Amino acid sequence: MDRTKIIIDTDIGDDIDDALAIAFALESPELEVIGITTVFKNVTARAKLAVNLLRMAGRADIPVFAGIGSPILNKVDVKEIPNQYAEEKDGHVDGFGTKAIDFIIDTVMSSDGDITIVPIGPLTNIAIAILKEPELKHKVKEIVMMGGCFYSHLSEWNIRCDPEAARVVFESGIPIKAVGLDVTVECVLTKEDVDRLLTSPKKSASYLPEVLTRWQQVVTDHYPMMHDPLAICAIFDDNLLEWQQDDIVVETQGEFTRGATYNKSALYWRGDADKSVIRAAKKVDAEAFIKLYMDRVCL
Repeated sequence: MDRTKIIIDTDIGDDIDDALAIAFALESPELEVIGITTVFKNVTARAKLAVNLLRMAGRADIPVFAGIGSPILNKVDVKEIPNQYAEEKDGHVDGFGTKAIDFIIDTVMSSDGDITIVPIGPLTNIAIAILKEPELKHKVKEIVMMGGCFYSHLSEWNIRCDPEAARVVFESGIPIKAVGLDVTVECVLTKEDVDRLLTSPKKSASYLPEVLTRWQQVVTDHYPMMHDPLAICAIFDDNLLEWQQDDIVVETQGEFTRGATYNKSALYWRGDADKSVIRAAKKVDAEAFIKLYMDRVCL
């Protein structure tokens, strides 16, 4: 089987879905994780957490690089500690790089055009890499991302955190498969699912009990929504998702709509969708996806 080479760009450490997505990627034989980069706010803490989790999963061979903490325009606290980070366990971790942008550029540009970039956080790292090396847009095989909300009027978190970066990526010409809130909110774990994850025998999931416990100390009103794991699934399995090719624009100016993702063809009644390189997920077989996830991570 030819495995798809992927770089995961993540804001791991806040919502639990990033950690769940990495476990899923490690257990998917269709994929080869060749690197993980961190983005948004305290990227060093996120990198330390990622390194520690990979070591627990027996995958210390996967390199981790801290990226850019500050969005292009939005102001954030780059020292804020992610809620899944534990200083006593993650604070002294080393073995990660600090030049995520260079890692992305160098890895993609020296490739055979067979690398898929998988952003599951704000798009700052990817945008800056494109701006620093414009030829990147001709070498990336595809971007498969979690972000946006394409068929209802919501400003989704990953886009809203850095709308300018999102606009650079969406207008880059790189083929994009975007998995947005339209479908991810349908994919929610149950208590029984979480209990299974807490006792999974898989080495790749060995870190999940610890980070799930840390997350549950902060989030008490719902079980994990599988936003980022669904994006991992979208890399290799189109059967569980229904896609629509659309001409998408990211709103960067609106007082109340900043960060929203709109179908430009629908807005202006233009027939440009067939020229677009962006496909947005419109429907998902949530039950089948959750079963696939649990079978891979728990059995």
